[in-house]
Amino acid sequence: MTVELAPLPAPAAGAAPRPRIFSGIQPSGIVHLGNDLGAIRNYVMLQYEYEAIYCIVDYHALTSTHDPELVRTRTREMAAGLLALGLDPERCTLFVQSHRPEHTELMWLLATVTPVSWLERTPTYKEKKQYQPDDINHGLLTYPVLQAADIVIYKAGLVPVGKDQAAHLELSREIVRAFNNRYGDTFPEPEAVYTEAPVVLGTDGVKKMSKSLGNTIDILGEPDTIRKQVMSMVTDTKRILRTDPGRPEVCNVCQLHRFFGDDYEDVWDGERTARTGCVDTKKLLADRIIRHYAPARERYAELMANPGEVDGVLEAGADGLAPMAAATMAEVHAKMGLR
Repeated sequence: MTVELAPLPAPAAGAAPRPRIFSGIQPSGIVHLGNDLGAIRNYVMLQYEYEAIYCIVDYHALTSTHDPELVRTRTREMAAGLLALGLDPERCTLFVQSHRPEHTELMWLLATVTPVSWLERTPTYKEKKQYQPDDINHGLLTYPVLQAADIVIYKAGLVPVGKDQAAHLELSREIVRAFNNRYGDTFPEPEAVYTEAPVVLGTDGVKKMSKSLGNTIDILGEPDTIRKQVMSMVTDTKRILRTDPGRPEVCNVCQLHRFFGDDYEDVWDGERTARTGCVDTKKLLADRIIRHYAPARERYAELMANPGEVDGVLEAGADGLAPMAAATMAEVHAKMGLR
């Protein structure tokens, strides 16, 4: 399922500015199918409608990734992937979180109005405690405070999220209310722009697609890699024989066909009637994913071969935000009795 948007004309003189949105994405390396369907496609659409600020959150990544070279490599890979998949530096701002260190200063200041009990109840903290029980660092607990700082330092009023992320945004709103109540009206309470982004299951057919779980489809990887990953996907576990009818409603492969062709209902019918087998359906999906992402894959290879181009976009993005970040921090300092 692709969306084509015509470029919008520049705002007329005196026209109201477009609403400002902010969203961050983890530097998990080469983007996978879940990244694109769950976030990046919406990023591309929204850059035409809003003043869009997109951040690669490398500070957040340090809560679980402690290899410096890996952090650097994954950050550049994510940036190149975002650009290859359609982010336009002329229409949005793309930067790296650590390039604007004001984020962490504001996070500390917001932490002074944030009760520990709010942080201990967050689903992400509870989840991370299970996934990395030997590395329950302070950053995992205070992660939501940095998220709030990321958003409000640019006074973004809107945050594009899936409905499953609503609880995390509500905590940012609570932190903003706590600060405004103590120091006076300073930050807007960020509101959700709910997207139609699906929850994309991984190749295991059970858990959300994630690099940390090793269940991804690396859409910008080599075609042979993509094909191998798709062919490893779990389908309808109750369909034992090739002649058994399938259940496309519960088959992850069939569900993904919805995004790569208008004929997905025919594909589903083939499974229901056993006209096609799971192997056939996976081969077709692999072919379509490879074909769909071919231009982006080519552009990604060009960007990775010219890292200076990627770095230039990120540096320009961070530099362009400097006046906005400085103005916010000056206001916060004044209200909190600093400097």
